[in-house]
Amino acid sequence: ESGELPCIVVENTLRAYGEIARRYREMFSFKVIGITGSYGKTSVKYYLNTLLQAQFNSLMTPESYNTPMGVVKTIRGQLKPYHEVFVCEMGAQNVGDIKELCGIAGPRHGIITALGQQHLESFKSQENIIKTKYELADALPEDGFLLLNGDNELIRTNLPRHRFMTYGLTDENDYRASDVKVSSRGTVFTLHTPDGQSCDFQTALLGEHNIVNLTGALAMCHLLGIPLTALKPRLLK
Repeated sequence: ESGELPCIVVENTLRAYGEIARRYREMFSFKVIGITGSYGKTSVKYYLNTLLQAQFNSLMTPESYNTPMGVVKTIRGQLKPYHEVFVCEMGAQNVGDIKELCGIAGPRHGIITALGQQHLESFKSQENIIKTKYELADALPEDGFLLLNGDNELIRTNLPRHRFMTYGLTDENDYRASDVKVSSRGTVFTLHTPDGQSCDFQTALLGEHNIVNLTGALAMCHLLGIPLTALKPRLLK
């Protein structure tokens, strides 16, 4: 029994820090975009933060700061009144982890990059992984945007009850990348949007998985009102 006391103290301390960060975050008026997934979330975070700067002053959680303490440190140490968008990566190893992070960060919009078997030893089942990742969807307000990687098989076969849009390379997606061509200069592709727009993009990145991740980031920027033409130069940076 004596060994339980340090754990209780640590848990209470983390909860207190989380509450402080939540109250600090509520002092500002900015949009929070939560990003989670079994893989791909860090890449989407970096792409999205770069693209958002075409129109917004944005901040993202650095490196692998995707735990409650990492999110708290980012909010308390880096978030400023002039920031307009906060891109928050959310990691998880147990059921309830994403819910806890959402309580701290307060996401308005969200991206779920993939469902897979990562951390199955701690989650115990695939169902728990799916439930935990969709805790981000549960936390969004009714008018929030939820984007899902429609090319991911587990997402396609376990769609949430929430309102959502999909992105990827296949024709069924709301936001779709087509005509993907690779050369010595990188990759070119065409992005198609649900409202009938299309725009050609070029990036130094290689690999279809990178184009899928870019499509998710571009989709969120489009939903937030950034013109596609304004995003083209950001991909060349």
